[in-house]
Amino acid sequence: MSSDGKPWTRLDRWFKTLSNVILGLSVFLFALVVVMNGWEAAARFFFSASSIYTVEISLVLASVVYFVGYAHLLHEDEDVRMAYFVRKLSLRNQGLIDAFNELATVVFFGVLAYGCWGYLTLTSGIPHVLFPFHQGYVALPAMVGAVICLLMSLKRLSAEAAKLLDGRGKATQDQASTSHTKA
Repeated sequence: MSSDGKPWTRLDRWFKTLSNVILGLSVFLFALVVVMNGWEAAARFFFSASSIYTVEISLVLASVVYFVGYAHLLHEDEDVRMAYFVRKLSLRNQGLIDAFNELATVVFFGVLAYGCWGYLTLTSGIPHVLFPFHQGYVALPAMVGAVICLLMSLKRLSAEAAKLLDGRGKATQDQASTSHTKA
C-alpha cells in the first residue's frame, strides 16, 4: 500500500495518463482514417482511380484505433455491460459477475496477444506486398492494443478480486449511488 492508504495509486496515475494519450491518439487517427476514406471515395468517383496504398494504410490505422482505443474504454469503465440485469442481483453476486467478466477479459486479451505474437513470428520473414517491411508487422497494432488491454484488465481483475476477498462484493458506494435513483 502507498502512504495515502490506497493501493495501486502510482499505477492508477500511469494508466490514467496512458488512457488520455490513447484517447488523443485514437481521436486523431480516427479523423485521419475518415479523411483518407473520403479521399479514396472521391478519387474513385471523380477519377475512377483507387490507391491500394491509401486503403492499406487506412486499414492499419483503423485497427490501431479499434484495438488500442479499447484500452481507454476499459480504463474509464465504459465497456459494454448488462447493468440493468446485474443491478437486480445482490452485491455479492454483482461482485462475482464483475470478477468473472474481468477474468474473461483477461483471457480474451491474453489469447489475442498470443495469437498476434504467433502471426508476427510466423510471417516476419515474408515481405509485405506493398510496403518495405515484413508482413507480420501488420499485426503490431492488434498486439500492442491487446497487451495494453491485458495490463488494464489484470489491474481491474485484481481490484475485483480484492473486493471479493474483503467480503464487499461490489463496492457499496456504487450500489448506493444507483439505489436512490430507482423509481
